[in-house]
Amino acid sequence: MNVGDMVIRAYMHSAIVPGIIVERKVECLEFDTGDDGSSSYDEVSYVVAWSDGHMTSESAEELDSLNKALNGRSIWKEKEE
Repeated sequence: MNVGDMVIRAYMHSAIVPGIIVERKVECLEFDTGDDGSSSYDEVSYVVAWSDGHMTSESAEELDSLNKALNGRSIWKEKEE
């Protein structure tokens, strides 16, 4: 996912509220492995501006592409049919 992508919440398909990714954040998280060592990984999240006026921070798993959610169909074509 990239800044500018149109998305919806993956966990709320009953109420489709589209949003646009406005920022990508990467945070390096370190943790102790227990054997005097440590490991780290990058946690990626996205700031989304929703069409209802809210802004939230979401993980990639919490978002679906708007286009994929609509199965590639245009909302406007559906209204014309």
